[in-house]
Amino acid sequence: MLDALPCTEGQIRVRTLEYGDAALFARGSSDESVKRNGHLPLSDYTEDVVREQIDGDIADGLADGSLAVLAIADAGSDEFLGSIVLFNVRADSAEVGFWLAPWGRGRGAARDALSAAARIAAHQGLTFLEARTAPDNQASRRTLLSAGYRQVGEPQTVTAPSGAAFTALTFERSVAEFRCNV
Repeated sequence: MLDALPCTEGQIRVRTLEYGDAALFARGSSDESVKRNGHLPLSDYTEDVVREQIDGDIADGLADGSLAVLAIADAGSDEFLGSIVLFNVRADSAEVGFWLAPWGRGRGAARDALSAAARIAAHQGLTFLEARTAPDNQASRRTLLSAGYRQVGEPQTVTAPSGAAFTALTFERSVAEFRCNV
């Protein structure tokens, strides 16, 4: 996936997570909305934990194409705004998850990051992306719809990356028409 990065869309850039992002990642992931809706694998992140993950699971996943934990950054300043993740990568599809820190919200960053993720996925030869969100997460639902996703099926119990079960709506979109402009 590294050959499709960074990928700029609108006012944001999706790029690899860097050591310099560790403090803002830790701070952003401690936000109550992120804790409630992000379904992150760990309940708490510190700068050291983020740096360890960058060198460990994140590097391994990027190298073998099975996982991409990426930064959502401001295209002008390169400030870390949140994270977007491609996971559950299969032959033709992957699941995408995202969260924004409080200082990254309200500017269309998540929508643009989802478009960038679609370009990255298409560059990898994938044809569609899936996303899941809780039925009561109206902001995420609006964002997914505005990014071209459509809801499929009824709510169902799924397992989050954290290992917790939750009720989710599934959304999907074709990415075959996308290519990344690095």
